[in-house]
Amino acid sequence: MEAKALTEKQQNDPEINEVQQTEAIDYTRFSDSTSVVDIVKFVNKHTLIDNGGIFGNINDFINTPVPERETDKIVLAKAGLALLNEFSGMFNIAEHGVEAVFTKYSIARGLILIQLKKIIKKAGQSWDAWATINIPLLSQRTRIDNMRLAYRSDCHQYYVLGSDRLLLLIRATEEHKGDDKIGQFMTRRGIKFNPESRDEIKKFKAEVDTALNTEKLEKVGVKAKPQNVKALSQYRSSMDNNFIMTAKAVVDSGGDVDKHFEKIILNKGKERSPFEVSHAVKDFNFSGAKLIQIIDYMFKNEDTIETLDAEIVIELQEKLTELKKFANIQ
Repeated sequence: MEAKALTEKQQNDPEINEVQQTEAIDYTRFSDSTSVVDIVKFVNKHTLIDNGGIFGNINDFINTPVPERETDKIVLAKAGLALLNEFSGMFNIAEHGVEAVFTKYSIARGLILIQLKKIIKKAGQSWDAWATINIPLLSQRTRIDNMRLAYRSDCHQYYVLGSDRLLLLIRATEEHKGDDKIGQFMTRRGIKFNPESRDEIKKFKAEVDTALNTEKLEKVGVKAKPQNVKALSQYRSSMDNNFIMTAKAVVDSGGDVDKHFEKIILNKGKERSPFEVSHAVKDFNFSGAKLIQIIDYMFKNEDTIETLDAEIVIELQEKLTELKKFANIQ
């Protein structure tokens, strides 16, 4: 893509000239060239387990012949169970820890992207077009998500929740006021966070999931018993739009949403809705109306155009054209 013509002032700006010169850089050097041996070396160097000696204990246990005497078998089984419990505890720490580390890395990458965007826009270029060409390693969605995490400094201290939950929290609090929107959300929902806490991380994550799901339900006028929302959140950490709108349909039709939820809880989170036939159409109409509002908003705010994924726009246009013909809409 050709760069926009620079004004005389821009031509004399060393910072902008430096940006223009980056077009000569071979960006393939920054692509993902990670090799198999790189990963093998990384894994061998980073066990993610504090007690490296436990792997020797595991090896000894799995190579121990099963004894003949019943009492010896019981002793060996107890030793194996103790080993399993110890390793599982370490496994869980590593699993949650990796998610937390990657979240911190995503924020750091977002900060780099934000700085790059400032430089590129100052150079008079389109950030999205420039990024698509020069940062092929990162998809547009990844760039947007990383930058959103970085922009919202009030989410940074909650990195233990992982990127996905933080993004949900950001979206849920986008319209709130103040510099600590997420902190205010936590307080309002009775959630206490202490990085030195000995409370289970899964409990903290479950509290946040429940709060987010409660918020979604309340926004559409659905008030359910807190214990039911909490129980459902174990199976549906993030209630999707279909689920929310079905709950709204139950309420709007005069039904008991708690009874509806209790049936789903008994079915381990799987929904068996009496609105299955009309549900999809109602949801389409609702989502379509929302999409029209979003498009109107984007027309009035040009900066939002940069977040568009061209392929999705084209596919959406094609699908709507097909639907129009199928429904015989003139």
